[in-house]
Amino acid sequence: MKPIEIIDIDVSYGAKKILEAITFHADAGEILGIVGPNGSGKTTLLRAMSRVVARDNGEIRLDDRDLDSLGHRELARRVAVVPQDISIGFDYTVRDVVMMGRHPYIGRFASETARDVEICDHAMLLANVAHLAGASVHEISGGERQRVLIARALAQEPKILLLDEATSNLDVSHQVEILNIIRDLAGEITVVSVFHDLNLAAYYCDRLLLLKDRKVYAAGTPAAVLTRENIREIFGMEMLVKPHPLTGKPYVLPVYMHQSSAGENRRVHVVCGGGTGSDILHLLHAAGFTVTCGVLNVLDTDYGTAMHLGLPCVVEPPFHGITPESLSGLRKCLDSADAVIVTAMPIGRGNLDNLRVLLEYPATPVLFYARDRSTRMEDYTGGEAGTVLANLEARGALRVEGAEELLARLSRDGSERD
Repeated sequence: MKPIEIIDIDVSYGAKKILEAITFHADAGEILGIVGPNGSGKTTLLRAMSRVVARDNGEIRLDDRDLDSLGHRELARRVAVVPQDISIGFDYTVRDVVMMGRHPYIGRFASETARDVEICDHAMLLANVAHLAGASVHEISGGERQRVLIARALAQEPKILLLDEATSNLDVSHQVEILNIIRDLAGEITVVSVFHDLNLAAYYCDRLLLLKDRKVYAAGTPAAVLTRENIREIFGMEMLVKPHPLTGKPYVLPVYMHQSSAGENRRVHVVCGGGTGSDILHLLHAAGFTVTCGVLNVLDTDYGTAMHLGLPCVVEPPFHGITPESLSGLRKCLDSADAVIVTAMPIGRGNLDNLRVLLEYPATPVLFYARDRSTRMEDYTGGEAGTVLANLEARGALRVEGAEELLARLSRDGSERD
């Protein structure tokens, strides 16, 4: 039995269709994120799930019961909603606001019991607002007010918590604090949350629902939903999508370019290693360049990135130097390259020929790429690599810092060659 099942629902505002044929479910104890562009129906979907707006047809089932069969009090005991922001007109204390969450359990003319007070105290502790219990909600910060609203929702003792971009107006520290509170509830409460920030959604959610044009476009794990292709289709822009180096979750970075075809009809070879080229391979591929790379060890992170992107790559087995066959493959890449990028990678005797061979191509522009001024190439060759680098610079190789400067330099070189 699923805590939430949405079966083929439509929702309209007047004659305007807002949601169409929406079907999905939420598993017990999971965090399900809803993402999509403005106007895709994210907030309307939450409102339909909490019966704030009526659906035209289809079913919404909570624990296998039809939503419409639940009375108002019973619904409030099952489902709590945390909005993006609300204005509280009266000068209530924090405790007063949190106690409002107990209304589904308190009779019309009854007073709160010791049990109600205990539950509210516990909710305030969970939401980290117990120290503000006596403060006016008008005298606390926006982040503190959002935590108060979470505490009020927890005081309802719901099985399902609906969040409507509950952190989007907060600074990053408050966003993380509130989402950590929500994540700590996972397993006890099923959470469905609308997210504006794709990286926060990827990190905190077990699964994502991606909406477009009133319909479900994709559903699944963050890695399955937040692909370059899906983001391009839904949001109309290029993104780098990579596993986070610490969490393994996907994270996205926008490619800030005037047009996605910046590298059209241009070939770039990337000499990289040790993970120093992954960002650049993603960037160049997204910009439309024809990219080759190597020579790389098959266990290298950059090789994995190249395979993920489908880029031609000259490779060698682990703990193996560059063979004549690989060097020949490298030369074929360089013969057709309009430019070569060398990242700030570790250089040992096993991969030194990646640099030496560039001396055979004096007419091909070479760019030494570093993320910032502090990034340096590590030389484990006793100075031989440094000598090759100095010779390449004497022939006109340039140092560039950051992706923006790199793309600008590649575009400038392409214009000059044309």
